[in-house]
Amino acid sequence: MAFGYGIHQCLGQNLARLELEIVFGTLFTRLPRLRVAVPVAELPFQTDGIMFGLHELPVFW
Repeated sequence: MAFGYGIHQCLGQNLARLELEIVFGTLFTRLPRLRVAVPVAELPFQTDGIMFGLHELPVFW
């Protein structure tokens, strides 16, 4: 998730971060065995252009 920087930062970023905390807390409570399916070193990152982050996050439960 990206929120920009400086004058161009997202006005709703604090709300979005709070919502993500609630979502992940609920997800891990309901699926306590949820795990990343591959070693962290093998996670596919997107590094082209101006965006950087996970391309996908394979999980199992």
